[in-house]
Amino acid sequence: MTSPDQNEILTPMRNQIDALDWQILELVQKRAQTAIELGQLKKKNSLPIMDLARERTVLTRLTQKVTPGYGLGQEAVAAVFTEIIKACREAQAPIKVAYLGPAGTFSHAAALEQFGRLAHFIAGDDLAQVFKTAESGEADFALAPFENTTEGIVGQTLDLLTETNLKVQATLNLRVNLALMSAHGDIARLKVITSHPQALAQCRNWLALNMPGVELRPTVSTAAGATLAINDDSYAVIGHPALASFYKLNVMSGSLEDFQHNQTCFLILSRDDSPVTGHDRTLLWFAAPHNSGSLYKCLQPLADAGVNLTRLHSRPNPKSPWEYKFFLELEGHFKEEKVATAIKSLAAESEKLAILGSYEPPLEPIKSLARAQ
Repeated sequence: MTSPDQNEILTPMRNQIDALDWQILELVQKRAQTAIELGQLKKKNSLPIMDLARERTVLTRLTQKVTPGYGLGQEAVAAVFTEIIKACREAQAPIKVAYLGPAGTFSHAAALEQFGRLAHFIAGDDLAQVFKTAESGEADFALAPFENTTEGIVGQTLDLLTETNLKVQATLNLRVNLALMSAHGDIARLKVITSHPQALAQCRNWLALNMPGVELRPTVSTAAGATLAINDDSYAVIGHPALASFYKLNVMSGSLEDFQHNQTCFLILSRDDSPVTGHDRTLLWFAAPHNSGSLYKCLQPLADAGVNLTRLHSRPNPKSPWEYKFFLELEGHFKEEKVATAIKSLAAESEKLAILGSYEPPLEPIKSLARAQ
């Protein structure tokens, strides 16, 4: 008695999968066509193409429908639909994104996470240029690093926020994943390790333990360090693993960061305000009068209104020595009555105040949801 061959056993199930693939393709194409028609409607009514809050609502609803133990899990479903949403968004209209370049930096990695590979990316030489590119309309969005969980706030971003009309649309938390890379992959040949100062600082312990005596040389960006590593075999660069593919480097060691939960928060900015979702936070800055108790008087109306503060940063005012600007994140959208009333009272106690935007914070723990915002 002969046993059935492999094709005879697998063909029925493979035919079933092929039929399902055709159904999926047809539905995805219908979704894309509907998205294109929606984009035309948005354009006709002068509405922004990208609605980050809506995208996250769609992903949340879908992942909540997942049956545990059957088929794909929540994270896998979120990853699949994230890519579908990004592709359909691009079908509506090409999204242009300004980021701190060049390619392969953490800002580039964050931009890819947020907008997908189908978006058009515009690399800026510095953060000021990134802001100007979006302000002028050359880009639809600007992406700027805001705060790192170990190295703290990015001062230049705070300074630029006081000078821009851009509004914060969303925030994105990107895990800092650092790798050691070189053109050849031979640690014994290394004499210099280079990178952005923050990347070097975030690997202090690993470098002291594993690379004693090797010179550490700061550069303006991790990508600049990658360029040095390409041209000199005695150099290696520390940076996001994405550098390896962009610059054809070999990864010699990964997960170098001293704190495995280290993250960087990025701001996603555009020329439009975001809608109220009911789960928002608002970012603003104000200047308090230079007298005793002024900061307390500014913040007291928020406490009286029961508005919770989630961040508070100070930044020196370069135009007035020993005076400061305060950056405040609070719970609620600036259009909500309670929040609007509290901000009005704060403004009355301040010398100057500007609302920088309202947005939904990243969701946890489904990390793919954070990638899709």
